[in-house]
Amino acid sequence: MTSKNIIEQIEALFGRQSEGYMIRLMNDGLANMSSKKQEYTVSAVTDLEQYKRWYTLDDQVIDITKIEVLDTNSRYIMIPKLSDPHKLLREDTDVTEDSLTSS
Repeated sequence: MTSKNIIEQIEALFGRQSEGYMIRLMNDGLANMSSKKQEYTVSAVTDLEQYKRWYTLDDQVIDITKIEVLDTNSRYIMIPKLSDPHKLLREDTDVTEDSLTSS
């Protein structure tokens, strides 16, 4: 939908409006949508599997802010954010013969 289509629909409903007013309305709407999009978060829960180290993520995941694991005392333990995750991921593999998580 283009801005021209939006203006035509508003004018069809409410009559002719000034161009400045229409632009302000569209800018306010865009600012409102962008703030909601930036602050939108979702929590997800998954069960851990024995000897499984890597889990797939949904394609819609953009950022992970924290991970918590439920321990045996029914308390959530937070896994701290890594200071240099790229270095760890490059060197952290499961390709050894005696690995419990190798495929």
